[in-house]
Amino acid sequence: MRRKGEIVVIATLLLWVCAALALGASPMQKVISDGADAALQLAQQGDFRAARAAAQKNFEMAIAYGSSGDLDAFREADFARRLIVQLQPLEPANQQELLTFLRANDELAQTLVFAIKDGNNVKGVYTLLDRLQQARPKQAAEFATLTAAICVVRDRPLVNPVQRDAEHSPDPVDVFDFYVAHESQMFFGIRRMPVDLLVYVVDTTASIEEMNWAMAKYTGTQNVGDLFFKIDYDYDYFEGKTPERRVVMEGYNLPNILKYGGVCADQAYFATSVGKAIGVPTAYTVGVSAEMNHAWVGFLQLQGRSARWNFNSGRYESYQGVRGNVADPQGKKRIADSYVSLLAESIGTSAVARRNAIAMTDAARRLAGGKDAGGPFAVPDLPTDALHSTTAQPAARISNSQSELDLIEMGLRQCPTYSAGWELVADLARQGQLSETQKSRWSTLVQQLCGQKYPDFTLAVLEPMVETVQDPAQQSRIWDTAFAEFQTRPDLAAEIRLHQAALWKNNGDLTKAGICYEDVIQRYINAGPFALRAVTGAEDVLNQMGQDAKVLDLYAVAAKLVIKPDQPMALEFFRESNFFKVREAYAKKLDAAGLADQAAAIRSEDLPVGSN
Repeated sequence: MRRKGEIVVIATLLLWVCAALALGASPMQKVISDGADAALQLAQQGDFRAARAAAQKNFEMAIAYGSSGDLDAFREADFARRLIVQLQPLEPANQQELLTFLRANDELAQTLVFAIKDGNNVKGVYTLLDRLQQARPKQAAEFATLTAAICVVRDRPLVNPVQRDAEHSPDPVDVFDFYVAHESQMFFGIRRMPVDLLVYVVDTTASIEEMNWAMAKYTGTQNVGDLFFKIDYDYDYFEGKTPERRVVMEGYNLPNILKYGGVCADQAYFATSVGKAIGVPTAYTVGVSAEMNHAWVGFLQLQGRSARWNFNSGRYESYQGVRGNVADPQGKKRIADSYVSLLAESIGTSAVARRNAIAMTDAARRLAGGKDAGGPFAVPDLPTDALHSTTAQPAARISNSQSELDLIEMGLRQCPTYSAGWELVADLARQGQLSETQKSRWSTLVQQLCGQKYPDFTLAVLEPMVETVQDPAQQSRIWDTAFAEFQTRPDLAAEIRLHQAALWKNNGDLTKAGICYEDVIQRYINAGPFALRAVTGAEDVLNQMGQDAKVLDLYAVAAKLVIKPDQPMALEFFRESNFFKVREAYAKKLDAAGLADQAAAIRSEDLPVGSN
């Protein structure tokens, strides 16, 4: 026997179908769109439990029966579901007040609802929205992307990434007022900046006073990365001559960082904070491959009529080619800088297209089932008796990996740089749910849609798909295809060769593994932080092949190929260079071989430019 709630939902669905047919609309699209409206009406009537059930049922109806022509309906169904779920934890009075406000301001509602993602404190997001709409009701709606960005970023207190005991960041309403007041002075503007980029502006931890100082001094600065090198390095602190950095002793703020200098973390914090104050999206970036911690700045930079993220100009030469991690302003977790690079594309992508991509990825997750998705997906009954007699009943979408991929692709065709869609494909590959044919096709697809413009991200998506291809020859062929595409990025080409070296080594073909390592040494030894990894990998192959006598020659060749950095730098950064690491490894091999004089000669040459 059906429960009362289920009967209400089914009856409502029947009414939707009849209404759709009466208006002559496409049956499924009209059914789904009207279902979203009906769920929201239930919420406005105060019955959030029934509204949530109806919205979920409607979204599952879209998943089961919707087609590529029903993208608007998918988006509307997901919007209703998301909004109702997001508001449900609030107190009833707040639910109704905010729902009324958002229904009256649809662009703000759409922007905020689709901006919220895993890692957000959803209750904190809407509590902050409540504050903003109470304090600035007209401006909160007028500056929809700014409101949404502040709500999803400042849903919890922000902490200075360098000086964690520094004063707390400014009040969110004050931050909102600052950007509204100075909108005309912002480098990229505020009103038209997509929320995906704006979150990297409003996540500042500088005080309003510091932001005003930065704006007065640096408004219009295009290359924010150059500000990194405006800060003198505090060698007295690094060399242990003082117990603390001078800027900390004098008071940690932007003017004092400029006045007293600091270490690389302070240099990066200064550049990122100034960028945010003048309306440039910036990201405090930390190296992930170097043995010594290092920070630099990533920033959005104009490129003709478009823009791109630049993660190269604000860093030392020794760290060129090192991949970085940035703090996600929303989830507060570390993400690869390659994922941030994709966000530049949002400038030329419509908000509707990106929301479509989000909705289709949400649909694929729900179809996949699992605890986080709400349990196994069950195809809802379609009320066929309400359909017109001449209308054929659509076939239900089968819950399998191909159906999930189809939904994801429908979204990515709308917005190819929606990283969560690609992440879901990569997760399916890691979980062993994709066939070899599917992995091969999606490896090609990511290169077609993202490869030329966002090679770092493309490789990050490719890796789990290609590495799980079981046949070594087939896997190597896919790597070769990618290798040919990445010739303009020698660091990524070298990474692919190292993947192939590991592939052949694990499968017992030491000759092919050695060829791959040699290719990296001969052509790419100066392209990134993997130089020593290639040399030690080649050494291991020689040892396994019983050719130990060739190891010293291997290191001698590598030591001749590495190029000495020509940028003056402190010894601690010089020691992170390929030049130092490879030649020091060679010197140790000479020591072990009893050739101490040659080792000493190598070390005497290995001092940074500008050293005495």
